[in-house]
Amino acid sequence: MSAPRQPRLPLEPLVAAHGSVTALAAALGRSREQVARWRSGGLPLGSADAVACALGRHPAEVWPEWYAVGVEAEAA
Repeated sequence: MSAPRQPRLPLEPLVAAHGSVTALAAALGRSREQVARWRSGGLPLGSADAVACALGRHPAEVWPEWYAVGVEAEAA
């Protein structure tokens, strides 16, 4: 039996705030390819926290559904 898939959040709010995947990748010190993968598949909940914090933001500022998604993940 495999572990349940971790919830994922859309990367679009951060891409929009930075203007492009390339600019967001540069701000995070990550490869453009990594950020593009997050954009297409969603950002895992744990990574979303780290990414938001790396940009000086709380995840709930980026994703208003942050707390609801976390509660649902814990209940699963």
